[in-house]
Amino acid sequence: MVFSKKALESIKKIHNLSSIVNAKDHREKLLHLAEKHIIEIRRLYSKNDPHADIETGDLAILCFELILESKKNPDEILQVCFDRYERKLDLLKEKNL
Repeated sequence: MVFSKKALESIKKIHNLSSIVNAKDHREKLLHLAEKHIIEIRRLYSKNDPHADIETGDLAILCFELILESKKNPDEILQVCFDRYERKLDLLKEKNL
C-alpha cells in the first residue's frame, strides 16, 4: 500500500471537489493545470526557490486526480509504476556497467 487511508481519502475528496468546480471537460482542465505547473516548477527550480517542491506536490495531486478520473486506484497504479521504474533502472544500470 502506497497511500495511507487518510491520504487516499484526501485525494478522493480533492478530486470530488475539483470535478464539481471543473465539471465541463474535467480531464482537459487537469491536463492544462499540469502543464502550467510544470512550467512554474521549472522556473522555480531554476531560481533555487524552495516553493518549487510545493508546486511539485500540487502537480502530483493533479496526476492522482487524472488516475481517479480514469476510475483507477492510485495505489495500484503507483505500485505498477514503482515496479516498472525499478526494472527499467536496473536494466539501464547494467548497460552502464
